[in-house]
Amino acid sequence: MTRTLAPAVRRIFTMTVAPLLITGFLISDAAAPAIADTGVTVSGTVTHETPPGDDPSAYLRINVALHPLFGSAEPKVVRALDDGTFAIHGVMPGRYRVHFSKIAPPPADYSAPTWWGGTPHESQARILEVGAQPVSGIDARLEIGSTISGVITYDPSNYNGTGGYLNAKASAFLFDHAIGEYERRGFRAVPDGGGNYTFRGLPPGTYTIRFGDSYDQQTTSTAYWDGADDLNASTPVEVAADQHLSGIDGVMRPGDGLQVGRIAGPDRFATAVEISRVGFPSGSEAVFIVNGLNFPDALGAAPAAARIGAPILLVTPNAIPDSVKTELARLDPATIFIVGGEVSVSLALEGHLRDDTTEVVRFGGIDRFETSRMVADYFWSATDNRTAYIATGLNFPDALSAAPAAANEHAPVVLVNGAASELDEATGSLLEQLGIEKVVVTGGESTVSAGVKASIDALLFLTESSRRSGPDRFETSLLTNRDSFRLADTAFLATGSTFPDALAGAALAGGSRTPIYLVHQDCVPSNVLPDIYRLGVRNVTLLGGESTLTNSVYQLKQC
Repeated sequence: MTRTLAPAVRRIFTMTVAPLLITGFLISDAAAPAIADTGVTVSGTVTHETPPGDDPSAYLRINVALHPLFGSAEPKVVRALDDGTFAIHGVMPGRYRVHFSKIAPPPADYSAPTWWGGTPHESQARILEVGAQPVSGIDARLEIGSTISGVITYDPSNYNGTGGYLNAKASAFLFDHAIGEYERRGFRAVPDGGGNYTFRGLPPGTYTIRFGDSYDQQTTSTAYWDGADDLNASTPVEVAADQHLSGIDGVMRPGDGLQVGRIAGPDRFATAVEISRVGFPSGSEAVFIVNGLNFPDALGAAPAAARIGAPILLVTPNAIPDSVKTELARLDPATIFIVGGEVSVSLALEGHLRDDTTEVVRFGGIDRFETSRMVADYFWSATDNRTAYIATGLNFPDALSAAPAAANEHAPVVLVNGAASELDEATGSLLEQLGIEKVVVTGGESTVSAGVKASIDALLFLTESSRRSGPDRFETSLLTNRDSFRLADTAFLATGSTFPDALAGAALAGGSRTPIYLVHQDCVPSNVLPDIYRLGVRNVTLLGGESTLTNSVYQLKQC
């Protein structure tokens, strides 16, 4: 059975079919009110709970941060005065979230940070609209937070005799169930000489507790509560308001640094097969088939494959390599998704993929952009995501960097003509139809123009829009990972020079919520390793053989 999807069809992987109603998307063309270049003032008052017997003045050290929802500007931060009042000057028109947080040091019972609107979760914060007039009444109250405490010790059988647990730290990551992501800010606690640690000022919620190296150099092992060595196997810790939870202990072992491995075959087709074998040892209900010789149609496949937990295999336009045939037989999929038109993957090849037990679904638009929209429309709906990534379809690095980050946020990657002067109407309509509230543009103005970004910013249904870009593809990859991932056990390295290995790896990385860093053929950019340590990564896996990533990369030689 073969189905070629028209652009006016939405098909979620549950096999439910519904029509896509294309409507005109809304772009604001109203002129912004004229204001002085210095902006306006945002002010308010922040109060705090004080435990009985404590000195109220000890709680007056409070920071107020104004986070812009459009653009890439850093937040404006001020300290509230002793009476709790604050004023942030020079605020330009736009939309913002406001964060209130206690400044350490003591008292011992810290106030829990909060967003304007009384929530610990950034995604659920009340939005502040700033126009031409000063804004007042931005008030908040900090409550005394909960605590989590425990003891970090060394496994006696592995004790190195140097008091190694003193190099350890405990980290707590608050999980937002509404969007399925960790908050961008983690809590840190360093143990005392006896290994005792305490998190203070915690808002109520669900936490992942990780124990690792306080210097991010892996002199100690990384472990999770409750005795888990893997993030996915860790036991969440539920904390209620005003709760003091103890006994969340961690056992550490001497660290052995980063463990480096490689997934590779003799060519790009065989490498994709090896990635599939690693990620899907028991087979897969679905498989994506893409052209392994050219990138345009294939780029949108990675986040979709990650979303449903399926591998990507590569073919030529008219032939299926023997290694791919063998892997397809092993995977035994019920559905094969072909991403690309007949020029990318021929009808004859499609016929070879089809049999009585396998459904074949093709996404083939009139160009790479329509194909990308068709994939996004099929696998995402307005009820289960709020974010979309936008990348140019004229080149591959930024879209590949975005794929694991998008998968981590349950988001599609939609390809656009980055050289255009404005966003095309079809993409705007799709974003609105999918209920998108947040757009992340990956890549600088040389890849996605200022005009395209400006027309995205003007979409009235968006809550926020930002751009992640560095001076080159490697830095853009790093910044994308830095903004999207809070912790990870594994990181993948892929060449930034060609697309196949990173494409196939992105399906595996996205499914396991693991970052991919683009690197040079013979070295790792110097700022990549610090970011890997930040995440608590233990295992680094190279995607591709020595002709793609040399042994210098395997040895993590820095550029």
